[in-house]
Amino acid sequence: MKFKEKLKGSNGILVLAHHNADIDAVASAIALYEILDNEVSLTVPDTVSKGAKELADGYNFIEKPDQDEFETLIVVDCPSTEQLGSFDIGSFEGTTMLVDHHSPGDLHELVDFKYIDSEARSTSELIYQLFKEEVNEKASEALICGIVADTSHLRFADKEQFRYISELLPKSGKNYSDILSILSPPVDRSERIARLKAASRLENYDIDGKLISFSEVGSFEAASARSFLKVGSDVSVVFSQRDDEIRVSGRCRRGLTDIVHLGEDVFSELEEVLRGSAGGHDAAASGNGSNTDLEEVKQAFLERFEEIFGAKAKVL
Repeated sequence: MKFKEKLKGSNGILVLAHHNADIDAVASAIALYEILDNEVSLTVPDTVSKGAKELADGYNFIEKPDQDEFETLIVVDCPSTEQLGSFDIGSFEGTTMLVDHHSPGDLHELVDFKYIDSEARSTSELIYQLFKEEVNEKASEALICGIVADTSHLRFADKEQFRYISELLPKSGKNYSDILSILSPPVDRSERIARLKAASRLENYDIDGKLISFSEVGSFEAASARSFLKVGSDVSVVFSQRDDEIRVSGRCRRGLTDIVHLGEDVFSELEEVLRGSAGGHDAAASGNGSNTDLEEVKQAFLERFEEIFGAKAKVL
């Protein structure tokens, strides 16, 4: 395989995840760090997400690496340059590579080598496919975490993901309960407050029988969006406005994904409105941009759902 062969003999490898790196991104980066015999360093544009902090504990994610020190750059779990923050992949003079399971964005046109499968549930499973024979104990643990996290604790897993985990668990030396403890740290007070504030600002709509929920929050928009599915929403979209940036996170009930692909049909279609980048999976998506006119952005999302479901929204 060209991707894997290219790494042999490469010295100075930098593994880059997207900004606010989630568990799958961090797991993929850690697995490469553990698998590759070469000198490997890890980096993210800003920080890892709160949910990935326990997994990342003990690993050094360099804040501003010197690109000249590395021969190879591997980007994981990221389709778009917009999600790389200030990191300029175009200025990297060595070999560039990408491993990702999202629908291709502009990054796949910029790299020298890529391994992309938008049908995969996680980037972690793609790392496993590439390096199946080389995974060690720590890499196995990380990859299990990535697969479990991106399938919502296996609720959205297919037979392939169960097979990967059954192969990885013995190599990891862990029980499944150990994995869950890494993925489910106690929810701290600030996140609980954010969820409650988001709940108090709910705007609910009925579109052709589908329950659509919008809300605003200062942080933890993804956690808030997930929480609304648990209390009855079919689709939830939570907006967070921060100075000159808007961030949006959405979740969709699995039963609706035959009708709407949240990442491709909604978020990617609204990149122009956001004035940034957006995308994701069928049931989970996110976006960020410079359009801080929150009402304009909300209205665009509402109208897009009306187009998809073929009916006008009714306020509940």
